[in-house]
Amino acid sequence: MGLLIEDDNDDGEVLIPPANFSMVEDGVYRSGFPQLENFGFLSTLNLKSIIYLCPEPYPEENLKSLQSNKLFQFGIQGKTMLETIQFSSTVSKESIGQVVLWDA
Repeated sequence: MGLLIEDDNDDGEVLIPPANFSMVEDGVYRSGFPQLENFGFLSTLNLKSIIYLCPEPYPEENLKSLQSNKLFQFGIQGKTMLETIQFSSTVSKESIGQVVLWDA
């Protein structure tokens, strides 16, 4: 069962973070792929950019929920469980770091 957070607004909306959501450092977060019910929660974070690491196209219905966030896609081939992520030749750890640190 995921974490539920009640919104401070008077509308009583329940905010649901994406699976495996956590803060990496102040203003930088990570999570599993967000579902539509997670975008209410994500909108409270005032995100500037989203980095999508899957090679599949970002779903159209999720694009509509991004609002003014910039989406950066680095399609990487990954392995599950304890195996490490294999970066494609077009993506490096340094380029991902530059995107994360870039003030969008």
